[in-house]
Amino acid sequence: MASKEEKLKDPLDDLKDIQGVTGAAVVRRDGLLIVSNLPQDIDADQLAAMTASTVGSGETASQTLSIGEVQQVTVESEDGKLISTGAGDEGILTILTDPDVNMGLVLVEMKKSVKKIKRVL
Repeated sequence: MASKEEKLKDPLDDLKDIQGVTGAAVVRRDGLLIVSNLPQDIDADQLAAMTASTVGSGETASQTLSIGEVQQVTVESEDGKLISTGAGDEGILTILTDPDVNMGLVLVEMKKSVKKIKRVL
């Protein structure tokens, strides 16, 4: 029987197959890494902690401003993007992309991956 981590690898690998996606991770809401397929030069544990903090801040802002549930938190920078979205009560899906990635395709595929991740978590 496959472990939780092994089951979570498939949706991450599907995301990484998208042109312009450089890596993905599933992290716990407390900032601990569950599983990733990030490039070697990225500290996965550090990314997990930053992702949880960023998403938590976005959710707090959204609640405080009464603007509804957060769909995703995106950090756009000169050399790439960090896109994160909730994946159930326990998890967050986060991906790293090139700056010119097709965001529509990425967001559609992230929704599909979140459904798979929720079933595992």
